[in-house]
Amino acid sequence: MNDAIVFERITKIYENRQIAVADISFRLPANSTIGLLGANGSGKSTILRLALGLITPSAGSIQVFGQRMHPGARTIRQRVGFLADDPAFPKDLTAISYLRFVGQCFGLGREELKARLGTLLRAVGLLDDAGRKIGTFSTGMKTRLGVAASLMNDPELLVWDEPTAGLDPISRRQTLELLETFRGKKTVILSSHILGDIDRVCDRLLVLNQGQLLFDGRRVDLENLLPESVLEVRVSGAVDRFRAAVRERLGWADLGQDRDRLRIALNGHNSVGDIVGSLLTLAKETDTVVDGINSTSRRLEDAYLKLITEDEFRGFLRASKS
Repeated sequence: MNDAIVFERITKIYENRQIAVADISFRLPANSTIGLLGANGSGKSTILRLALGLITPSAGSIQVFGQRMHPGARTIRQRVGFLADDPAFPKDLTAISYLRFVGQCFGLGREELKARLGTLLRAVGLLDDAGRKIGTFSTGMKTRLGVAASLMNDPELLVWDEPTAGLDPISRRQTLELLETFRGKKTVILSSHILGDIDRVCDRLLVLNQGQLLFDGRRVDLENLLPESVLEVRVSGAVDRFRAAVRERLGWADLGQDRDRLRIALNGHNSVGDIVGSLLTLAKETDTVVDGINSTSRRLEDAYLKLITEDEFRGFLRASKS
């Protein structure tokens, strides 16, 4: 399979003081759907801007469709659709007039433009609002308009940054269903904080943290970083003391981020009975109430958090030794 995007040892430094991404390399196969994961400041936005040719790398090279991507690469951009995380539109234009303008910018003929206008407005649920001024649109409606605009040129590569942000449940489901129709037909890069969306539509993942690429591979390979099962412990009372004791005295990391529950990985050599006994003892010592314990299957969220937590811990160790 050909590669749609190739990053070769990319580093991006802003104003000679901020290293946004450092020595990152990856290859994204054509017609795959890639989930880009990472916290704020991890380098996701920089990766997207580099892939789109909006900025140039400080070191390394980027190829899109086998050609070098750079700010003047107009012919490559004709094959790309982009949705920003907070798209801005002219308030006085209607949805249909704005999409017509976008189509004209891509050189679409009159008949093709008319056909795509109707199809896309219907696909994003804005057909009945096509004549309304964009300034009256809600956040979710603007996001859906941005989705339609990104598809006007029938792009081979789609770069969507937080496409379901601000959408109601129905619109979110429709957007994900639309993404699923592109599977195997377009290359899609999806950046999202909603792991459930990534889990549903992506067949490949890139995980970033503090400008470093921590993982590049299939979703199932990321989940395989975890054991087959996870112990979920529901607690109340002195939860923070209990969580700290589990980490410091037993050496077990909490895979989750919920206030009232811990998710602890079970290894093959662990005895569930011994683990439960240790947890109950710690709960008594820390004035914590264990409301329930059950074994659950591993989740993408658990694997992602484990990856990030371990990287943060390695960073802490390096800093403490310097």
